[in-house]
Formats: sequence, structure tokens, C-alpha cells
Amino acid sequence: MSHALVSRSRGVRHRFCPILAGFTVIALLAGCNIFDTRDPEPPSQSSSSYVPATEPSLVFSNMSNAFRDLNSLNYLKSFADSSTAGRGFSFEPTPQAKVKYTGVFLAWNRQSEQQYFDNLRSKIPAGSTATLVFALSVQSLQSDSAQYEATYTLTAPHSVAAVAKVASGKAQFFLLADRSRNWVIWRWVDLPAGTNTFAWSDLKGEFAQ
Repeated sequence: MSHALVSRSRGVRHRFCPILAGFTVIALLAGCNIFDTRDPEPPSQSSSSYVPATEPSLVFSNMSNAFRDLNSLNYLKSFADSSTAGRGFSFEPTPQAKVKYTGVFLAWNRQSEQQYFDNLRSKIPAGSTATLVFALSVQSLQSDSAQYEATYTLTAPHSVAAVAKVASGKAQFFLLADRSRNWVIWRWVDLPAGTNTFAWSDLKGEFAQ
């Protein structure tokens, strides 16, 4: 082969190398499917507003934040779990609610709190949120137990026309420090605040199932 032919052959190879390299990159990118549209990730419940309840009062802040964020997982953390607190959670409704929602509160527990919260959340339109305001009074405060009396107003802009959107009343909360030294509610007593008042008990009764 002459020197001229060798030079032309080498020139052809030099021109094809970048082209082949380009095809290789395109093939690799196509194999990775980087241009494919990603399926949206399922919605998750943010935990950014939850603060470990190293003080009893933080339990109530976390409850308020859980309603603001509509986050049932954070809400659930406010209640005693028998596996970590040594005793389970109990709720005592107002006498009126106990009669009105027959049987609903007989076996009310920690999971019941999450169930009604999730049911309520499912009826609140996207872009809306709930607000919970406490006025707290300390009745007793020990190193591992506490008792609070509170007035509350819970506003939930749900879409169920026949159910009030504002629950208000008074309650007693009994707290303890669990094995991790985080405070949790182990007993909640909802107090009657008038015959025509829509209390938190009523809201739970309406969205229990």
C-alpha cells in the first residue's frame, strides 16, 4: 500500500472516531432512560415540625403543629405506647358524647386517635389546614409525671356539611416520661363545657370511622 493510501486510511479512521464516540454516548444515555418521565413519588408526611418532647409543654406544641401540618404520624407520637411508656393511652369523652356515640369510645386507644385524625384529614380540601390552640394550666409537675388542665379550640375546615368545623372545650391531660425521657399523654379526660358545645369528643365521634 502506498504512503498516500495509508494517509487517507488514517484520515478516515480519525473522522469516524468522534462519530462513533458520539453514537456510544447516545446509546448509553438511552440505556439509562434519563429522558424518561419519572413517576411521581407518593405523598409523605413531613416530620420537620416535630420536636422531641423533652418537656411536658412540648407535647401540646407538637399536637398543634401536627394539626397545622395534617400529620397523623407526628400526632400519634404525643400518646403513650405501652411498649415504651409502661402503660397504654386512654381517652374519656364528655358524658354527652359518650351517650351520643354509643360504643365508639368503649375501646378507644392510641390507634383510634390516628384513625379519626386520618379520617378528618381526608375531608380537608387540599391547600387548607387545621388550627389547634391551647390555653394551659399546670396542675401538677413531677420529675416523671405531670397533669395539665387546658381549654382548647380546634378549627378543622373539613367538607362534611352536617358536622361543625370548630370544636372547643376543656380537658385534663395526664402525662408521663417514657423510657426515652420523652413526655407523652397516657390519660385524656374531655370535660363538659355546655349542653350545646361541640367538643373534641364530638369531633372524634364523627370521624371515628
